[in-house]
Amino acid sequence: MKTRTTTGLVAAVAVVAGTAGCSAAAVTQKAAGESAETVLQALSHVSDEASKAGSAEISATMAGPATDGRTVTMKGLYSWGDGGLAMETAMPAEDVRMENLVKDGTVTIRMVNGSYYYRVDRMESGPYEGKSWLKVEAAAIVGEKGAAGMAQGQGDPTAGLKGLKYARDAAWVGVETVNGKSTKHYRASIPAAKMGSAAEDMYKNLGFSGEVVTDVWLDEKGAPARVNQAFGTTSVSLDFLSFGGTRTVEVPPASDVADITAVYKEQKEGKAV
Repeated sequence: MKTRTTTGLVAAVAVVAGTAGCSAAAVTQKAAGESAETVLQALSHVSDEASKAGSAEISATMAGPATDGRTVTMKGLYSWGDGGLAMETAMPAEDVRMENLVKDGTVTIRMVNGSYYYRVDRMESGPYEGKSWLKVEAAAIVGEKGAAGMAQGQGDPTAGLKGLKYARDAAWVGVETVNGKSTKHYRASIPAAKMGSAAEDMYKNLGFSGEVVTDVWLDEKGAPARVNQAFGTTSVSLDFLSFGGTRTVEVPPASDVADITAVYKEQKEGKAV
């Protein structure tokens, strides 16, 4: 069971989503040649609008050591706010080599209340007999600070403006169409250590430190339509398909859950992300 592949993907997507605002702010400031105060003021308005949405439908891909170099895809719901950061996504089981655990070929993953949950077919025997959800605590994946940031709702797609002044080699790439929308494409490099303590801890626990190369596509309302990040040998692409909605991510019933955090930690010690 490739628990490190699935947790690595969801954790990386959470990092990218949570730092989208930081990247957008930094790149816009440098490319447009405006003062940090002017850009921060403008983006704060956009931040308010996106933050109020509370959720977004997303589509994401990732490739890197955690996926053995293969491109893995997932789609689902990403939410933030007073209840903290949460996600519910689905991905092809074969992408993460879990096809022997789900007959329908799809793995559902929830990240909620500080833990990751994996929906599998009900176990018929063994130590997890009768269980249909496997749980891994977020702190084991993204570190204590990263998990605390999730619990405090620090993952909305316009968070992280404190990294504004640290962008390097920022550039306006051009006007491009993303998912049928006209967008402005920006690019910058930002030190992971300058993206806030929670994001830095997440990157660190994913096995990375250094420059994060970020591409951001902003729609006509200034909201992120797409965010790509490359850090180390890992690349993540995240599309925000729509904002808003009333869906919530529920914690699976305790009686159906098997905690495999200890197993994950053993796997983590055996292979770098």
